[in-house]
Amino acid sequence: MQATVIDWDGTRLPDELRGLPPGRYLVAPLDDHDALPPEEDAAIRLGLDELAAGEVVPLDEVIHEIHERARRG
Repeated sequence: MQATVIDWDGTRLPDELRGLPPGRYLVAPLDDHDALPPEEDAAIRLGLDELAAGEVVPLDEVIHEIHERARRG
């Protein structure tokens, strides 16, 4: 059985619980510690948008540029 995320308002029984088969369950609060800070989320979304638009530099070009800068530096 896969995990089910439930948003509970603290009063009514969520529909997700009503649909579960009889059995034993562990219910625990879900922390959002894995959520990205807004600026990191925005940077990733921008990168994905640029990738989708084809606004990327091929990896071999990036590696070449890094090697050139290291050689000069």
